[in-house]
Amino acid sequence: MNEIKTTTVQHVSDKDMLGRSRWYGPNLFTFLTIAEETQGAFSLIKTTLRKGFEPPLHIHSREEESYFILEGEITFLVGEQQIHAKAGDYVHLPRSIQHTFKLVTETVTLLLFITPGGFEDMFMQCSHPALSVELPQVPTAVPGKEFFEKINRVSEELGVTILPQL
Repeated sequence: MNEIKTTTVQHVSDKDMLGRSRWYGPNLFTFLTIAEETQGAFSLIKTTLRKGFEPPLHIHSREEESYFILEGEITFLVGEQQIHAKAGDYVHLPRSIQHTFKLVTETVTLLLFITPGGFEDMFMQCSHPALSVELPQVPTAVPGKEFFEKINRVSEELGVTILPQL
């Protein structure tokens, strides 16, 4: 088994959460640890997602994603397999397999574990600092095409292929 080695002990307390939180579209991402803090081994993000802003079908070439559902229900499409997950469930998505997900409930809160770390940069680059550790207000308009072009460009730079919608 691989051993994770870090050079410093890390403690993130509740008072640190706002400074580590960002609004990615209508969602809240709190970066508990990032690749830079784990020598690239992994990143861990607490995420509250809002229905209607799910990712397109895509493939990661560099990293794997693991999800631990804290609240709500979500359906993953992984290759040809459909996985319905609810609070208390864990789902692992290996690299090089197409996947997406759809929220069943209006919101889902989960822990997203990315190994190795690095892809969290896409969420950081395509978001802005949260003003509170809560979901932002529901948007009144769809983000402009520039927002989605940036997501696609940054994702591609990080080794993720966005697949065409059928």
